[in-house]
Amino acid sequence: MRAEEGSRHAPPLSGHVLFETVDLDCARERVARIFCNHRLEIVGDGAAFHATQHHAPGSMISLNYISYGADVMIDPGALDSFYLIQMPIAGAATICNGRKQFLTGLETASILNADLETRMHWWRGCGQLLVQIRKAPFMAFAERLCDRALPGPIIFDPQIDFSRPEMREWRRLAERLFQAAECGPGWTTGLQAAYNEQRLLETFLRGQPSNMSIFLEHGPEGATPRHLRRAEEFLRANCHRPITLLDVAEAAEVTPRTLQLAFKARHGLSPMHALQRERLRRVRFDLQQGGDGVSVTDIALKWGFSHLGRFSAAYRREFGELPRETTRRTAASS
Repeated sequence: MRAEEGSRHAPPLSGHVLFETVDLDCARERVARIFCNHRLEIVGDGAAFHATQHHAPGSMISLNYISYGADVMIDPGALDSFYLIQMPIAGAATICNGRKQFLTGLETASILNADLETRMHWWRGCGQLLVQIRKAPFMAFAERLCDRALPGPIIFDPQIDFSRPEMREWRRLAERLFQAAECGPGWTTGLQAAYNEQRLLETFLRGQPSNMSIFLEHGPEGATPRHLRRAEEFLRANCHRPITLLDVAEAAEVTPRTLQLAFKARHGLSPMHALQRERLRRVRFDLQQGGDGVSVTDIALKWGFSHLGRFSAAYRREFGELPRETTRRTAASS
């Protein structure tokens, strides 16, 4: 579904035409029914304006193709209830999501974070495939995937780089899903349809950098012993409290020595080291959520780090950068 293919064949999802119009107000209103209210303005004389949307609804996602023909400015603000992945198959678009602005084309796509303000310029001739992802079930799916409650919304790097192998693989999955939708409504029903959606979302969560990435490390294969799983669940649920090894062992219903051996065999670290790692991950998540007004000191103290020098050193060992470097990057892109 590259640009050269689109020029020789019918546009994607040609069996799912939602509307075609040369009227700006009609286009704005029809697109808003699927997505959200937004400003839509033609840049220049608008002679080439011809808006088209094709739409195939699914369960957690919907598949779309949109083209406006002419140069248009689009300002939806924050999307709130959904994320939106946009992949140009013709032309280009300038995307601003949060504070990050970049140009998309055949090898660079975008994901609009639901909780960040968005503005866009779709250049003349731009046509895009769009994967709309409902926020509530997506968050629930992500929490199941990483086996924890997330304390805030997922914030992705809005720029998708298809030169990365992980995202090339994701694009192949997405294109196959668009092709399946061309065959009719059957792509949305049955176990295979649910599997395809979940595989698409899991591959994206694992491949596209986000504040959730720290919780998606690949652990050892095989079943986790019951007492070790109880201990891990206790650590995650109580890492904000001043807990001890004895507290964790009691929750796991084993002796401290048995617990230490289990953590060493499974993870190569002690239960208290695992607790520190969990707290560092929570710190990083909060720093990536915080924006300009975030206080590294306040967040470190919140998660039990009272010695800021040792905290900064541990954070750097874990993530390869100092906490202030995380906040600087986050402020520059959020």
